[in-house]
Amino acid sequence: MKKLLVPVHRLLQGIAKKAGYSLVAQKLPKPGSSYEQVLPKATYAPWLSDANFKECYSTIKNYTLVDTYRCYELWQLVEQAAALEGAIIEVGAWRGGSSALLAKKAQLMGIHDTVYICDTFTGVAKAGAKDTKYKGGEHADTSVETVQEVLSAVDAAENAKILVGMFPEESADQVEDETFRLCHVDVDVYQSAKDVVEWVWPKLVVGGIVVFDDYGFYACEGVARYINEERSKKDRLIFHNLNGHAIMVKLA
Repeated sequence: MKKLLVPVHRLLQGIAKKAGYSLVAQKLPKPGSSYEQVLPKATYAPWLSDANFKECYSTIKNYTLVDTYRCYELWQLVEQAAALEGAIIEVGAWRGGSSALLAKKAQLMGIHDTVYICDTFTGVAKAGAKDTKYKGGEHADTSVETVQEVLSAVDAAENAKILVGMFPEESADQVEDETFRLCHVDVDVYQSAKDVVEWVWPKLVVGGIVVFDDYGFYACEGVARYINEERSKKDRLIFHNLNGHAIMVKLA
């Protein structure tokens, strides 16, 4: 039955597109769930007229699971963080698409500090009881060479450095003396997100930004749970973007 529905869905998508609409499959939430398909009605789409972003995204899109909307927000956050000091760090790189995007935008903004790219390259780590889907080891279909490939493809390898191993336990000693302006956390599970933030927060400059890829997505409830626990702290501003990101800004 599912196979029969695929061509019908494609046909309907084609009809909708010709009429100027997009067709989105919406999964109904479970009773009592905090999740539903979010479909904002806003139409402003600055990524469509940003030539540098479009060129970069067209190169990296097959190396990431991060969609256009979140990628463009990362692109903009690097620009906003250009006025600050410190390095940029991403924990949870998979195949390096968003890493290359960060590195390329940093290059375009004249940021000379290193973009650090951290991953185990063995899949999701530290999954536990607070996570509903991930068991550990998912997204292991990657390699250091794959990340190096996409960095080279956007000509941004020079200001990037890959740190292999569990972060922070196995690789943070390589950046112990750094301060940071921007941290991208894409780790899928509660404990890993918590460990990254607890490590990076004292090293984050005032005004520095931590952006969480996984906050708004079903199956990543552990990440949402961790961030919601942080909302009462007075030294940070946390907000939820309907693209799925949560953004945490250091106030003091």
